[in-house]
Amino acid sequence: MSQKISAFYYIKNNKRRVSVLVTSLAMFSIVTYVSMFLLSATSETFEDILTETSRHIQYIQLDGDDLEYNYSDKQASPEDIYNEAVNKKYDEIRNSLINSKGIEDVFVVQTEYSYVASLVGNYYVEIPMLNKTDMEKVLKHMGAVLDSGRLPEKAGEVVLDSMLIKNYGYKLGDGLSQNNDIKIVGIINCGFYFGCGMADRDNVVFYNPMICVLTDGTVRDLKNTIKKNGVFLENSKFVDLKDGEIKLQDEITSAISSSTNIIFAGIIVIVATLVVIVSISYMRDRSSEWCLYASIGYSRKAVYFSIVRELLFTFVTAFLIAVVVVILLMKILDILLITELGLQCEYFLFDTLNQILCVYIALFGIMQIPVRIEIFKIKTIDAAEDFM
Repeated sequence: MSQKISAFYYIKNNKRRVSVLVTSLAMFSIVTYVSMFLLSATSETFEDILTETSRHIQYIQLDGDDLEYNYSDKQASPEDIYNEAVNKKYDEIRNSLINSKGIEDVFVVQTEYSYVASLVGNYYVEIPMLNKTDMEKVLKHMGAVLDSGRLPEKAGEVVLDSMLIKNYGYKLGDGLSQNNDIKIVGIINCGFYFGCGMADRDNVVFYNPMICVLTDGTVRDLKNTIKKNGVFLENSKFVDLKDGEIKLQDEITSAISSSTNIIFAGIIVIVATLVVIVSISYMRDRSSEWCLYASIGYSRKAVYFSIVRELLFTFVTAFLIAVVVVILLMKILDILLITELGLQCEYFLFDTLNQILCVYIALFGIMQIPVRIEIFKIKTIDAAEDFM
């Protein structure tokens, strides 16, 4: 007589119990993965702002301590003295950078800002305002293609990338969120959270000036690049790739990791409780069944492996169902939420998938405990009669 017991006998005759276990396991995977997918819309969006954009365009905000003021001219206004100092330092920085490896161009820009709101929190994006010639150079460098509207033609006009437009709900003719006097006249596509426009002055020094550096993607530490060329800016603020990576880790990744751990722990507690309840129901009244198998000649080993195959079937089925449902849900969320809000997201979450599989393995192992206890109680048909 064959010692192999088909696992499908029980599954076929107890569809309700099996389907409840499959559903509970699948729901765990679905809720976990979709939750992490939605959280990724925050991390991926801010990563695009802080690192991807910074690979191509970086900024220096000059500190007064790094400028050289000259108050000898009593007739000059404080503004003129400041402008002269910025001009002088700008010329020094430009001359040190323009022939450096990875640097394509350097400008002084007026800086405006727009916020990007994710599902959790928000962050700001620099909007450089330049004269017309330099603005065209920046747009070309960023690979911007006009989608609708027109390019800025006069001071106070900007174009924004379509992702920024969707994210904040802008329309052509609207003012920027941080400065309503700056009007949006065009929508561009460049694949970055980016925009630029024409400043309210057509000279080298603007209101709220920053030095804008166009790079080829290889410059990470702008401060160090400048220092190598003999220009020391110890107090100025650098908005470069290094700064973006630090902010991404300290302000975004760490905060999201804490939230992720809390969410994942909460889901684990809920699903573990649910699986325990379901497994008790799944194993209920099966002692008599296993005693019957033993009485007609099947070994404990054969009975045990039939149960293992049942559980493997339920876990694999639950995982496959979860995969299909998660893909559909992500597609729906992408169309109805992520794309509409102008956000970025990550579809393949390796760490989350690994965590789900680890939990599956742990639950599968935990469910072996009551099974093995009952298996060792199997004796003969008399045990089943005593149980009944």
